[in-house]
Amino acid sequence: MNNFEERLLNALKDDLARTPVMEGVTAAAPARRVRRRGLVGAAAALAGVAAAATAAVTVLGGATPAFAVDRLSDGSVSVRISEFRDPSDLEAELSSAGIKAVVDYLPQGQTCKEPRGKATASRGPMQVSMGSDGKGIDFTIEKGRVASGDTLVLVLSVDSDDPAKVAGAMSLTVIDGAVAACEAVPMPLPSDPAPGEPDPQGNVTSKHDDGSPSLSTGGE
Repeated sequence: MNNFEERLLNALKDDLARTPVMEGVTAAAPARRVRRRGLVGAAAALAGVAAAATAAVTVLGGATPAFAVDRLSDGSVSVRISEFRDPSDLEAELSSAGIKAVVDYLPQGQTCKEPRGKATASRGPMQVSMGSDGKGIDFTIEKGRVASGDTLVLVLSVDSDDPAKVAGAMSLTVIDGAVAACEAVPMPLPSDPAPGEPDPQGNVTSKHDDGSPSLSTGGE
């Protein structure tokens, strides 16, 4: 073997010796790509945490629920209204509990023109309680009180400066069949009570002209 051949052989040996190093570099490239994917995944995870935190802030920092609707073990439905807002949401929640309802909140001094439909036969007044400060109401709808085809109609006059306060009038009736849309009209002024009758400024149970029960906090 002459010097040229020996140098060529040594060069080939050097190339072979360097080959594992080159393979190592090539193998390292996917590792770097994996690392990039890892960084992307970490960023996505952090974004998810941030989104979850935002959702938590939205829920925890949101307004107090305006109402609560609970179906009780005896089949009745308990309703607590803390603030008189979001009437369509209350209607949807009552519907989920099996009660078809129409809820109308009107400005102070207004009510809905009557009649709005055919009232059901009287089953006695519903018991409605109000906070001692005039804020919020509670009532319970007994099982079978609002039958299939009936609609519970709740109308309240609300203080625009305090959505938790009943401002003058409230009626709770059950209508058989379709319910007419609310036509806002001025609320009738309360008259002086006759001897022995409750003060119309307090919670009184009255009846519409058709005999259906209605509870109001102002003359109706």
